[in-house]
Amino acid sequence: MTASTNPFDQACRYLAKLDPMGFVGWMLALAAQQFRFVRWLDTRQIPFPGESDRVCDTVAYVENLSAGGEPWALPIEFCIAPDARMFGRLLVYSGSLWLEVKPAENRGDRFSIGGIVLNLTGRGRATRTMRWDEAGLLTDFQVRERNLANESAAQTLRDIANGTTSRVILPFIPLMQDGGEPAIVQEWLALAAPEPDVFKRGDYGGLALVFAEKTDRVDIWKQALKGWNVIQSKQVLEWQNEARAEGRVEGRVEGRVEQGQNSLLAAMSARFGTIPIDLQEAIRSTSDAARLGGLLVIAVRCASLDDFRRDSGI
Repeated sequence: MTASTNPFDQACRYLAKLDPMGFVGWMLALAAQQFRFVRWLDTRQIPFPGESDRVCDTVAYVENLSAGGEPWALPIEFCIAPDARMFGRLLVYSGSLWLEVKPAENRGDRFSIGGIVLNLTGRGRATRTMRWDEAGLLTDFQVRERNLANESAAQTLRDIANGTTSRVILPFIPLMQDGGEPAIVQEWLALAAPEPDVFKRGDYGGLALVFAEKTDRVDIWKQALKGWNVIQSKQVLEWQNEARAEGRVEGRVEGRVEQGQNSLLAAMSARFGTIPIDLQEAIRSTSDAARLGGLLVIAVRCASLDDFRRDSGI
């Protein structure tokens, strides 16, 4: 994969590869005895939809042990905020993955395909079910989606303490519910300190600070980790600096994005009346000002909400 332009995506991919069994097990809510992580698949020939210069380098090859080792290929995508088009993008990518990559060279050998999404902020809706009973048509693409905004920091720390969740999830705690509470921060420190690998211990602290930059808790975590006796990698320090720089840019861009969202919703309300909740959520989760401008053009041109859904892809 070509280098990602945002440090949060890079940090997520780094964590996934730091402890693949622990990370994938947490994403799927599976115990270690229920699956086996085989390896990360080489999918360099399959570009991710909408990003022709990028491939997904976190496609996990895992085996379902309750089904005799059934092979699964699971692309894992990380989003700073939910992507309203993630369903379609994963559907296209998973189809290409099914066609192009095989668990073995035996004739007819194919992976079972799924999709995993981790939203660092917000709440996504990547799963879709489309049914037309009279025509006998059904599209049901279930995505395993975890929203850190829905995750309990206290429960996650309890799971790490009792060994059912890997310590590799510790850096995400600042993004979870109550992730800046003093008791949570102290428990985090108590769980991270015993990590025997000094480099991993350094990563946990450094990456917690990277993700804390996406919250209003960053000063709390900076203070808590000030005396953290760790070895921080040059890469993690670089991500921290990039996260701070991105935060400064976001402060300037945020106003334009919110204005674009409000203008689009106002135009749609004026033309179509009440806007369905799912469309409102999709628009509020769109953080690209240029795309919002394009959606506004579509809204003005379309004659109905159905036309808008069709032409916008939302």
